[in-house]
Amino acid sequence: MSQDINEIQQLGQIYADGVMQRDADIWGNTFAEDGEWHLAPGMDPVKGRDNLKAFWTQVMSGYPNVLHWVQPGIITVEGEQATSRFYVQENIKDAQGNSFRVAGVYNDTLIKEDGAWRFSVRRFSTMYRGPADMSGDWMGYPQ
Repeated sequence: MSQDINEIQQLGQIYADGVMQRDADIWGNTFAEDGEWHLAPGMDPVKGRDNLKAFWTQVMSGYPNVLHWVQPGIITVEGEQATSRFYVQENIKDAQGNSFRVAGVYNDTLIKEDGAWRFSVRRFSTMYRGPADMSGDWMGYPQ
């Protein structure tokens, strides 16, 4: 089981590496073939690896500068399925030159697909969005 936990920790880091390199293949291949990304409340999830990559590429075009950090996750493995929670922070500069920080949490469901762990569902909840000095909107931990 500790091997599975290590692989899932690595998967969280690969996801962040894809963001930092702005590489849709690295980022997208962390998802299962039919994976889902729930990005914001009220927004329909994006489903399917190919759709995820296309959507992510489009979104990232509006954010030329993104630094994405992920903390080690809290992981529970049960056979070929797992859950994880990863806290993340991003410093972002958008295409209009506006800078801001986003901090939040991913609550995930994972599966083993073709012998490798992949995110089957990633649910992001924003905990903070605003200036780096923390004077922005503090949402706290999602209920």
